[in-house]
Amino acid sequence: MTPLPTRALTLVVGVLFLAANASAQQPAPAGRTAEPAASSIVRTASGVLACRSLDGDAPCGNETWTLTVQPDGTRTMRTFLDAGRDGQQINTIYRADAAFGFVEAFSNVYDEGRLLGSGYYVADGAELQVTTLGTAGFKAEQLPLPPKFSVLLHPPSLDGWHFGRYDVQAGGAQPVPTFVFGAVDGGPRLAAFPISLQFVGRETIKVAAGTFDTEHYHFGKDTDVWFTGPDRIMVRHEYRKAGTRYELARLDGPR
Repeated sequence: MTPLPTRALTLVVGVLFLAANASAQQPAPAGRTAEPAASSIVRTASGVLACRSLDGDAPCGNETWTLTVQPDGTRTMRTFLDAGRDGQQINTIYRADAAFGFVEAFSNVYDEGRLLGSGYYVADGAELQVTTLGTAGFKAEQLPLPPKFSVLLHPPSLDGWHFGRYDVQAGGAQPVPTFVFGAVDGGPRLAAFPISLQFVGRETIKVAAGTFDTEHYHFGKDTDVWFTGPDRIMVRHEYRKAGTRYELARLDGPR
């Protein structure tokens, strides 16, 4: 059989990845607890993060998400972020291992109805395989991976997962090499940045979805996050540079 060209093979892998995840359980209706669709799923949850501006409490979009956890501890998050006032939408499927280590992800970004680009990313041993399609065309590349790293694709619901790289016993500010999705050279690319993570403390906070015991962390220069539970479900996310606060408005599934 004639081998597929690199581009065709990568696209086929990406399609199979999306198809496999699309067959997983859909979010439960509001007010109902999500139940596993099969014994191969340990637990599921779904929710909504609602955004309000920090300066005037004006609405600034929302994010819907669905989580599934497999028996081996791997987690898959499917998110749709509608940034509202900024006119951007981001679709993401993101899979991590039991320790929240990045495994693979797909993401695409729209701006005012126009596709900015899409990417498929895979941690493959000592390399990060990056396949992107943007205004500059198709590109495939391999980036070297440090021992500890994370991948940031911008949905707030996923930002608690970066802290699987954090050493709680050591404490303090800890730089973690983070590959950030963004427009580089005319297309959506990943570039590595040392982002600092720091544990602040444990806090009980009240949001529209209820009252939660959370872990509070500083994230980078101007972000604070509060997440809860073994799946690090985002309860509150403040990004001061953009002037946004996302809070959990609905949660269906385990608390």
